[in-house]
Order: sequence, then structure tokens, then C-alpha cells
Amino acid sequence: MKKSILNLGKILNKENQKQINGGMIGCPGPRCYGVSGMGCGTCDDYHALSFACKSRVLVHADCFIGIEPN
Repeated sequence: MKKSILNLGKILNKENQKQINGGMIGCPGPRCYGVSGMGCGTCDDYHALSFACKSRVLVHADCFIGIEPN
């Protein structure tokens, strides 16, 4: 029984990953946000990212000042 449940999943190749992630495997844009003069994106750019991309980048604490928690 356990083996049949484990085998129901499908290994995702790069093409499958692209379809799931909207055509990209990685996240677009800079790797850092909210730090001026370092080639980083703005805080507004950071907040426009998807949740998955937000967890993959560096962001300065200033981008969270004045934001209400969900």
C-alpha cells in the first residue's frame, strides 16, 4: 500500500517546472531589495514579487516598516 501511494507522484522535469512556475524556473529581477546604491530593487519591486520569489531574495527591513501584518 505504501509503495503504491509513493509511486503516484510524478518526477517533474525542467519543462514541467516551467509550466508550473509560469514559464520561469527562477525568479526575475535582482536578488536584493530595499538597499540603495547596491544595484538592488526597490521595496515596491519586492512587494510585487510572488510569495515563492520573496522567499528566495534578500530584503532590507525598511521594506516592512508601516506594513500591517495579515
